[in-house]
Amino acid sequence: MDDENVPLPNHVIRRNGVFQYVRRIPDDVASAFATARIQRSLKTRIPTEARLRAAQIDQEVEEQFTKARLKLGFQVAPVVHEGWTWPDWENFIAWLKATWIDEDLQLRAKAMTGRHLSRDDVPNRAVWLDAFVLKERIALKKRLLDMSIAEYGRERISYLQTYATRLGVTLSVSSPYYEQILRGCLQAELNALDVVFDREGGKPVSHVHPDTIDGPWRQKTTPIDMTPEVVATISAVTRGTGKSLDECIDEWIRDRVRLKKKVDAHLVADMRATIKRFADLTKVTDVGLVERKHVIRFRDHLTDHAGYKVATVNKKTGFLTTMVATASGKGWVHSAIEGGIYIDVPEDEDKRDSYSPDELSRIFAHPIFRSGERLARVKACGELQFWLPLISCTHGLISSEILQLGPDTICKHPDADVLCFRVTTAGGRAIKAYSRERYVPIRKELLSLGFLDFVETARQKGWRSLWSTVEEKGGDISIVSNYFSAFWSEFSRSTIGIKEEDKSLYSFRHSFKDSLDCAKMSLEIKQALLGHSDPGTTGRYGAKRRPKPVDIKLLSRTIQKLEWTFLPSIFGSQPGE
Repeated sequence: MDDENVPLPNHVIRRNGVFQYVRRIPDDVASAFATARIQRSLKTRIPTEARLRAAQIDQEVEEQFTKARLKLGFQVAPVVHEGWTWPDWENFIAWLKATWIDEDLQLRAKAMTGRHLSRDDVPNRAVWLDAFVLKERIALKKRLLDMSIAEYGRERISYLQTYATRLGVTLSVSSPYYEQILRGCLQAELNALDVVFDREGGKPVSHVHPDTIDGPWRQKTTPIDMTPEVVATISAVTRGTGKSLDECIDEWIRDRVRLKKKVDAHLVADMRATIKRFADLTKVTDVGLVERKHVIRFRDHLTDHAGYKVATVNKKTGFLTTMVATASGKGWVHSAIEGGIYIDVPEDEDKRDSYSPDELSRIFAHPIFRSGERLARVKACGELQFWLPLISCTHGLISSEILQLGPDTICKHPDADVLCFRVTTAGGRAIKAYSRERYVPIRKELLSLGFLDFVETARQKGWRSLWSTVEEKGGDISIVSNYFSAFWSEFSRSTIGIKEEDKSLYSFRHSFKDSLDCAKMSLEIKQALLGHSDPGTTGRYGAKRRPKPVDIKLLSRTIQKLEWTFLPSIFGSQPGE
């Protein structure tokens, strides 16, 4: 749906193109405030930004109202719903309807004159809404009319809960009346919109004020001693959802499955470990109690005490904000945690450097590559210790692309008799970006080293992957990737003597790019072989377009002519794994 057609929250209006948050002080707490309403500029002309900023202000305002009600002696802790009967919920729905109708009246009140309030028979008494607001109301009614009760619950529960919170009421799916409540709220919202349109046509419509509707939430109690501890306790109980962060992960997984997106088992394990660490630090497990301050505290803990690099800190912090966003999408919490959370990555932190020609000579002089030796360590991953560095260096594939190679991805190009590595999403494979799908011609030296025999062995065994370690791990390349990354980090530093922090498996790809530069290859050839859609950072990381097509025979000639001084001394693979 067009962003302009998505209705804004009731308290958001547009003045001179800039969005404003305007909200009347409820009558029951009016005595605690110096003004009759709260008004703040959202300082944006963009609807999406206005929604996010309004949600943050709404939460702050609700907390102010809660504190005011406590000082005045009203009960604002969550009402116990177990004893509520359907008439109680009908009163709540009536309160909602009256509130919506009253808010519409407040929007019109600023344009009213005495003639609109007089009993005299004055034709056309309409006090018109702003055209933009009216457009929103029309679009909203159209959407509501097409919604099922289930769809209404999924889309509007967070909106309904914003109002329910004013009364200390929590709308819970565990209520035996939940579907009836949703049906009643949908009808009430449609009826309130009918009143809006009647008023727009000049028809006077009277309504009961929401404060006159009685219900279980209207109880007087003995004034509470407003210590910080009491406020914190009541606030926590009010915001708690009964949904844990682990349940948010489960819901996130279900969402990805519904969208037919890959669920990385290692990533999920990392998420759960991160959430456990967050809970140990903050003592918060309920997603409704997660606040910005908790996430920032956790972020700073990872930075200052755990010793993680900024990119890793941002990733783990992102797990938390993603879970809160998931909860928001399900209506479990009012809003996600937006903006100002992530740390800027230092310019020198994420710059991975190429292996120099000398370092490449030292790497490929090891007996793994010269005499067929294979280290027996589990994390060395069998034949991967030979083929992965060699393929990455001479063809520019990254480790995750190599790990996903199978017999079906070693094939001829559809337009020419050129044998290639096919980097693809076929068969449930995952790649970093859409532009990374490509054919990379295979260098002839790999064929003389026995690579095709190696591929045929995997094919005869019925493997989906070329690598025995991937097969042993049930196709979970994330586990194998972690294994081999740990192996290479230790091997390159302790055995080869390359100790620079900016050197890693990814350095092979950078060395391949350096070789293309030295050969003075065109930008189009570099993009086609590396899978970049443009030469800038956007193209390198996360681009969505394919690079400009380049003749596969030209790419093959390019691959074959790149100079690698170590290649003549490489010893071929062992027969199978």
